[in-house]
Amino acid sequence: MQGRHGQGKEGKEPWDRTSSDSHAALNGTGKQRAVPRRPPGMARLDTPPAVQRVGRPQRQTKPPKTWRRRLLIFGGILVICGIITFVIAYGLTNLFIGVGQSSGAANTATDFLLNLKSQNYDQAYKDLDATITVTLRPEDFKQMALQDDHCYGLVTDFNEVQGSATTSSDNNTQSYTYDITRSKLTKTYQLTLTIRKDSDGNWDITNYGGDLGPAPPTCK
Repeated sequence: MQGRHGQGKEGKEPWDRTSSDSHAALNGTGKQRAVPRRPPGMARLDTPPAVQRVGRPQRQTKPPKTWRRRLLIFGGILVICGIITFVIAYGLTNLFIGVGQSSGAANTATDFLLNLKSQNYDQAYKDLDATITVTLRPEDFKQMALQDDHCYGLVTDFNEVQGSATTSSDNNTQSYTYDITRSKLTKTYQLTLTIRKDSDGNWDITNYGGDLGPAPPTCK
């Protein structure tokens, strides 16, 4: 018993050794290595110094291709310009057609009245449509015009009534109303002429009211 106790005093059991004893044994000298002393004036760091972190390099993205967008914009502009051009051309075409048709009908009406004013009845007869001339001979038309001149006086002036012009839905028939002045009348009277375009594009008078005066003449 004493021997075991003495052995405990002189040496330690393996399970009684501390970590410092193990380090001393590893040195081979049997002594613990001294811990280096901190130089005077050196600040004590409780936490490790902060290390500046270098950011991860960002991946450079390629700029989006703009040629497709520009192509779409350019194409849209071309489409809009094409639509505007078509609308303008269509409107101008209809305008010119309408003006041409109106001028053609108005020219026929004016020519007819000018021939009546100048007593050129044969020429005025040529402005009448076939729907009239098929039943009215040139000499009958001239006799009617002379009778009106005798009773009401010669045609001295004529003026289109403002806003009286009308046009059919197919633009092939138009009508105009005129104030007619005669030398023997104190007041004007109105004469309405209906003009129609034939298959050849000529404008002829289809109706003048049945008589060239304010009423069928009754004088002798």
